[in-house]
Amino acid sequence: MSGEIRAIESRGKMSRNIKNLYLDPNNYRFVDDSNYEKIDEGKLTDEKIQRRTRGFIEGVKREKIKDLIDSFKANGYLKVDVIQLRDLGDNHFLVIEGNRRVTALKCLQEDYKNGLSIGKLDPQIFSSVPSEINDQKDGLDHLIIMGLKHIGGNKKWAAINQAQLIYDYLLKYWDDKEEYRKKETELCNSLGIQKSKLRNSQRAYWLINSYKKSDYGDQFTSDKFSIFEELVKKAILRDWLEWDDDAYIARNRINEERFFSWISTVDAISDGGLTEDEGGEEDGSREPIITKAFEIRDLASFITDESMLYSMEKWGSISKVMLEKGTDDRTSIDKAMSAVRENIRTIKRFTDILEEEDIAHLKNAEKDLTELIPREKISELSSSGVNECFSVGKVKHFTKIRIQEFKKIKGLDVKNLRRINLFAGPNNSGKTTILEAVYLLCHQNDISALLDLAKARKRSTGVTPQYLYSLLEQKIAVQGVFNDCDTSASIARYQDFQVEKFDDYITSVQADGTVEDKTARMKLHLYGMNPPNREYETIQHICKSIYSSPYHYQPEELYQLYAKAVEAKINGKMVFEMVLEFIRKIDPSIKNIFLVEKNGEKSFQVDSELFQDRNMELSSYGEGLVRIFELALSVSNCKNGILLVDEFETAIHYSLLVEFTKFIHELADEFNVQVFITTHSKECIDAFVKNQYRNEEISAYLVQDKNTEDRIRNIAGEDLAYLVDSISFDLRGD
Repeated sequence: MSGEIRAIESRGKMSRNIKNLYLDPNNYRFVDDSNYEKIDEGKLTDEKIQRRTRGFIEGVKREKIKDLIDSFKANGYLKVDVIQLRDLGDNHFLVIEGNRRVTALKCLQEDYKNGLSIGKLDPQIFSSVPSEINDQKDGLDHLIIMGLKHIGGNKKWAAINQAQLIYDYLLKYWDDKEEYRKKETELCNSLGIQKSKLRNSQRAYWLINSYKKSDYGDQFTSDKFSIFEELVKKAILRDWLEWDDDAYIARNRINEERFFSWISTVDAISDGGLTEDEGGEEDGSREPIITKAFEIRDLASFITDESMLYSMEKWGSISKVMLEKGTDDRTSIDKAMSAVRENIRTIKRFTDILEEEDIAHLKNAEKDLTELIPREKISELSSSGVNECFSVGKVKHFTKIRIQEFKKIKGLDVKNLRRINLFAGPNNSGKTTILEAVYLLCHQNDISALLDLAKARKRSTGVTPQYLYSLLEQKIAVQGVFNDCDTSASIARYQDFQVEKFDDYITSVQADGTVEDKTARMKLHLYGMNPPNREYETIQHICKSIYSSPYHYQPEELYQLYAKAVEAKINGKMVFEMVLEFIRKIDPSIKNIFLVEKNGEKSFQVDSELFQDRNMELSSYGEGLVRIFELALSVSNCKNGILLVDEFETAIHYSLLVEFTKFIHELADEFNVQVFITTHSKECIDAFVKNQYRNEEISAYLVQDKNTEDRIRNIAGEDLAYLVDSISFDLRGD
């Protein structure tokens, strides 16, 4: 470990008044901001500079530090990381590490002075902030401290900010290449990063510096970093630039300048006088040809073909060139596929003389061929280690839901929610969308819930990454009040240019879930051929929730529900026996239903008095009995949670509805379950109130296909029962 790294461990810790702590205006977190300009040492404590710096860190309405403010108010000040300072003299200290925390404390200090609540935060913290002085013997120690947190740690900066920090640290040793390489190794070891990552970031950063010195330098923005980073990853592109890894420069200045022109807006006159028909614009300029990092992959595929480069420049488009290239590639692929088929036929003719070495070669070929075949569907994303926020005690459920944005619904408020909530209305009015929104809200940051809904909607065991991509044309945002706590969930897709395996990358999805002050986030990266990759610290659910659709039968889930119902008891009685008792009301000949496994396949078998010599499969009794069996098991497995049932009446004979709706309501009371139901049937709606079981726990809604204030109308169960009884009222409309 180097001297500067060892120095980190030997600081004198003290507490200081927050008024003496000054934010770092040259903080790496925002040096890529368009409004940023480097501040001289003598102006670090200037009042205007400090206000501007605080604005950078806070964001609009404190949005960038809301998580810290909420945490301080909920938990007080947790001494997880000690704030690092540089002594400026005169009892002034510059914050090296901890600028966001100091900013949050300054905001809360203002709130406290203005008489606003600061929660559990002890106001004594403002006059006694735990901190330590960094002595900065060689001026680089503070870079190590920041690197540990924001490059190798859990609060990573954007890639360009990481690259600049590494650049600043290593620049001192640039003239001594042996010492420079030694410091590279020390930095990788101390930050826990691979040398390939460090060097690639520096290749990109040095090339950016060259770009900034070119005629196009004023066009650099931080979002271009991913383009440079992708470029220097490709060996064929580095060769084209004649990249020198000792000097970190492109030796081929002509090709370098040419590349710079491809990522920039270019004056048409300086670019050969292109006309509008040849790819120029009416205002005499050509827009950048390359604007996304993934286009670098396409560029690499024809970088050595001058005729294709000329076409790209002529048309000002990579996509047109790739279309042209695709015709030639298609011919090559067809020839190769024909050769594969012929070779396989040849090998099959001589299978009787294949030797062990030949078999080994075939196994390797099989592996290569398997990797070439895209993963067409995502079947599941397991959600182990789920934290349910409300699972014990007497839980109060949703009292209201607001669908801010989901599919065709925007700004819809669903109020007066009760134990049983019925949603009726015409087709495509949004009934199912309401159920799906509640399901996503319950699952918070768990993206597997979106996959569940996609499979149910497509009536499939899996969905393609492309289909998931299409589901997120717009952001999903839902809020609600559960157990008297504010909750919210949002899901949106975005392009993450820092992901691994970038060659077949499609998109990324981010899900955020919040219950009061608990916020959890998950990111899912989707690829064409590789399996999806998730990033998360914890999976947060509000409560147990099950979504049931008559069009998406999932036997494995039903087997799990059965297993839990057999194990659980209520007042000494097996839960499954309660379900069985109701089924016997429908068919008294049924003695038992049980799960069997034979030859690796599972099925539910019915022991019936009608068949003395054998058992029958449950499915042979019809969809109605299977549906009743599934819904009853679902309620009993949702203790303190939410059951969502789409098209409740499907496959259930109308003569059974009164008894079955009462049974579902009774189970919901027994297990403290809130039920959301969609229906097209007047008989189903009537059954819930005609069974005369606690109508005061029912809330019914008419959902209409229009974006107006009265899109959804609510009627309480007591009133609905009266109207149904007196005038045969039809909730579904006129």
